[in-house]
Amino acid sequence: MAKIIDGICFKNMVDYAVRNLHMHVKTVNQLNVFPVPDGDTGTNMVTTIHKGLMAVEESLVDLPSVSRKFARSVVFEARGNSGVIVSQFLKGISEKFYDVDVADGKLFIEALEKGVQYAYSSVATPVEGTMLTVVKDATAAVKKEFYPEQTVDQIIASFVAHARVSLENTPKLLSVLQESGVVDSGGAGIVYLFEGMQKYLDDEPLDRVQTKQETASIDYDAFNRSSRFDYGYCTELLLQLLDRKEPFDPDAFRASLAELGNSLVVSVEQDKVRVHIHTHFPEKVFALAHRFGEFLSSKIENMTVQHTELSKRILCSNVKNNGPFSVVAVACDEKMQRLFVDMGADVAICCSENISTKDYLDAFDLCSAKDIFVFPNSSDAILTAMQAKKLYQKARVTVINSRTIAECYAALPTIDFEQTNIESVTYSIAEVINSLYIASIVKRDNSIRYGDKQISRNEYYSFSGKELIAIHKHLEETAVQTICKVIQQQHQEIVTIFYPSHIPEDTITSILEAVAQRGISAEFFSVATDSLPCLMTISFE
Repeated sequence: MAKIIDGICFKNMVDYAVRNLHMHVKTVNQLNVFPVPDGDTGTNMVTTIHKGLMAVEESLVDLPSVSRKFARSVVFEARGNSGVIVSQFLKGISEKFYDVDVADGKLFIEALEKGVQYAYSSVATPVEGTMLTVVKDATAAVKKEFYPEQTVDQIIASFVAHARVSLENTPKLLSVLQESGVVDSGGAGIVYLFEGMQKYLDDEPLDRVQTKQETASIDYDAFNRSSRFDYGYCTELLLQLLDRKEPFDPDAFRASLAELGNSLVVSVEQDKVRVHIHTHFPEKVFALAHRFGEFLSSKIENMTVQHTELSKRILCSNVKNNGPFSVVAVACDEKMQRLFVDMGADVAICCSENISTKDYLDAFDLCSAKDIFVFPNSSDAILTAMQAKKLYQKARVTVINSRTIAECYAALPTIDFEQTNIESVTYSIAEVINSLYIASIVKRDNSIRYGDKQISRNEYYSFSGKELIAIHKHLEETAVQTICKVIQQQHQEIVTIFYPSHIPEDTITSILEAVAQRGISAEFFSVATDSLPCLMTISFE
């Protein structure tokens, strides 16, 4: 029975929450039909929380330190709409623990309330029938039932029960769920998260989350005997002070370290000392610290290596932008990344998976202008961009409502990079994007209802927003039906097909020939990329 939450308990509760969600991630992904049926809600939630938790060092055990570190890291690592919302929910909970050694049931409910507040404030237009409703309903219910003697594990068990009831009610609040015959995927993710916390408190074993790559691989061939290492080392250590060593004076210790580097942080917790410093002389830092105690943990990271790896992911234009604004664009692969820079973007971020808040912040730091325009180019990356905008203080960030690479591709050539009226630039970009009609083609590995249509397993289907356009068992015919139907209804004259490089050019030629045979005329273009978030994107102008 858990009456209170301390630092270790909180860390383990979050750990088991993400373990349990990871076990059911495929189920959550298959439920995903809102806001678009892209099947990544569970993946984004797992990735966000797990990466956030990984930043909390094993040596952190007190509740304020654990909650502060986790809150910061989970927000920075947020991916996708579901990741941003759940990160804000968990940040709100964590903030209630910043100044207490333990949290009882009453404080935990207050933390849930703050989490709900943060989750709702993270979305410009909150939609009921989503995970927002589930956390709100469950929190309100446990608050109403609370009594002073109630323990934390009893509250979490009650939260899970009420969250399940709220989840089952989501189709009544959101028509797309009812039409598809599913409950909300994010709400299901919340249930699985709190079930995981319940399992930890009940001593039920769960397997750890195994990631494909816990540590990023490094291209060591990028360095040789003539390489310059200009950035020094990010050096961290936890020191156990010892009586048999030299007497320790915190102020003198800080002063000596300050001569060895910058970004210095020294915290003294009873007989333990934590150090963070950026230095060119990590050996001198360790020699100084070793005079007063022994190392419980340590870490040295070469920041030149980190910068080199970052540069591979974030591509900048060769000419330093001295204009009134900078442009940051998100690309799905290196080929599109290069194309966006060639078309005028100052910085292009290559992300094969959903982009994180930190990815945006790293890109913003590379911009020289006081105004930055961001093209997220994915409906799941817009909320993350908005979160990065709130966190960034060095420039004014404008997030463009671009939901596909096609919109960025159409807008970049029209931007006047000499224009000093930022509002005018924003209006011009919006005008281009609003003139487009974008259709995406996907294939799901399970049967699902979409509106009044049944999509069978292994069938392809195209959609624009919430509108279902075509369904067929072959990709080519799905594309043909999509192009013909949209041109007939929307009277668009220019069509651009974005397709992954593994699809032969002959397939695109066959699609265009079939369209022509049906009497449809337009100006056609095609762009091959190495990766797309869907099987095909078609832009109509």
